[in-house]
Amino acid sequence: MPFDEALKDWVSRLPDDILVNIISRLTLKEAARTSVLSSRWKYLWTYASNLNFDASKLLVNVYEETLEEERLRYMCWVNKVLESHKGLSVNEFIIVFDLDDSHESNISHWVYTAISKRAQKFELNLFPALCWPPASGIYEFSQGCYDYLKSPCGLSSVKSLRFLYFDTVNVTEEILEFFINNCPNLDDLRVGRSDNLLRLKVVGSLLQLKCLHIDHCNNLEELEISCPSLLSFKYFGPEIKLHVKNVPQLVDVLIGGGHGIGKGKVIGPIVNYFPQLKTLELHVELNEEILQFPECDLPELRHLMFMVSALDCSSLLGLTCMMKSCPLLQKLTFKIFHYSAEIIMRHQIPKHSHQCLKVLEFVGFSGDPVELELAYYMFENATMLEEMIVEPSEYEPEAQAARKSAKKLEKMLPPGVKLVFH
Repeated sequence: MPFDEALKDWVSRLPDDILVNIISRLTLKEAARTSVLSSRWKYLWTYASNLNFDASKLLVNVYEETLEEERLRYMCWVNKVLESHKGLSVNEFIIVFDLDDSHESNISHWVYTAISKRAQKFELNLFPALCWPPASGIYEFSQGCYDYLKSPCGLSSVKSLRFLYFDTVNVTEEILEFFINNCPNLDDLRVGRSDNLLRLKVVGSLLQLKCLHIDHCNNLEELEISCPSLLSFKYFGPEIKLHVKNVPQLVDVLIGGGHGIGKGKVIGPIVNYFPQLKTLELHVELNEEILQFPECDLPELRHLMFMVSALDCSSLLGLTCMMKSCPLLQKLTFKIFHYSAEIIMRHQIPKHSHQCLKVLEFVGFSGDPVELELAYYMFENATMLEEMIVEPSEYEPEAQAARKSAKKLEKMLPPGVKLVFH
């Protein structure tokens, strides 16, 4: 018997559960193609445990006149797969496509299916490809779906949920708090672009939640967190009433939007809640040179990141003053988006030795004078620096300038420092 036929015969003799496990590692379209291998394989794909309907790559080249056609094709694909699927439970159920409130019946059916199949990971991401807000309005988590969640069958099924992500889905605090308080295994909750979310309480000593991410929920007014298991908190949005306590394991924080830095002001006392942080990312909007950082103590911080939008800002050196609060900082990252500004004279910032800093990273580097000034300052003050990572701007004209500036930087590097240019 030829080797390939013997191999095929050997694979086909594996138990069904192993074959289904193998098929579940394929994309849905690849999994469906296995049905033609033999009669044994014909229906195995219908028990695949990963239902990943992420078709966002198709939206890259979509146009307004073809969008609705692509939507119909997407919904037909999802519904056809679900009609064939025979598995009673799934590891993941992922919907990622440009859909809005006009597709409510299909979306609500998928929500119901995800819950009834006891999905451990459920992602519903309807972010539009062309315009914001969606022309027909944002899909709203339906009352019918919520009623099902509260039923005995729904309450039993939802206990399997570990990861929940809603993006461009209108959900209320009542619905989110239902998930928080009735999913004992939920350890990752992410919500983006929900206009109906006004307040949220993530409170409970028995919660297992490790990650909480809130992004662009622009009507949010108040957020209360008391969760001993929480490791990561990321918030980007308007300034809100934020109450944080009992987060002894929190080590990773991102803050941006209204709580970010702008017009010489900083996030205020929020940083003081987190003396045990190891990673902190701040989104910054600058149009002034002088920054006033709050008194804060970050003795455990290892990685500090600034995402900077600087309009007509003649220096970024003010960002460095926060590093005095981070004596053990090992990596410093700047993600910079700004217009070019000429430096009339060298800015005078007091020197401060950073003896633990090993890696300096610039993302979106274009080689502008303000970036070079910042790099030179770090060369002078990071006495134990080992590596500088430069990732150029994605725009080709700026990328060309970045390559030229990188050559200047390389000549200025202290002895022993390696330049990595991506």
